[in-house]
Amino acid sequence: MTSDEADRGLHDRFQALRREAARGTPSFHAMLAPRVAPRPQPTWRRWLVVGALAAVAATVVLTLGRPRPHRATLVDRAAVRWEAPTDFLLRAPGAELLRTIPTFTLNGRLLP
Repeated sequence: MTSDEADRGLHDRFQALRREAARGTPSFHAMLAPRVAPRPQPTWRRWLVVGALAAVAATVVLTLGRPRPHRATLVDRAAVRWEAPTDFLLRAPGAELLRTIPTFTLNGRLLP
């Protein structure tokens, strides 16, 4: 048996398998055909449900949209002081000299 005859036999067997598989499958166009169920007509019950939902939504919007009275919280800012844990890093040595006004004497020396 030559390789050409073996290839031809293999080709024939695959063709038989393809035909057998194609027997049970629907056509391509049948698969693409739309399968649309008839749309049910809206009844008075559906309109009632839609109206009730619209009324609830309107009530929620109007309730949440109304301005509420604002209560001011009074805080004594002089009593509230917070110091960060890293504030000590911002303190330079001799910083108290920077907050005072220097005074000069007649001798030319600086007095704190």
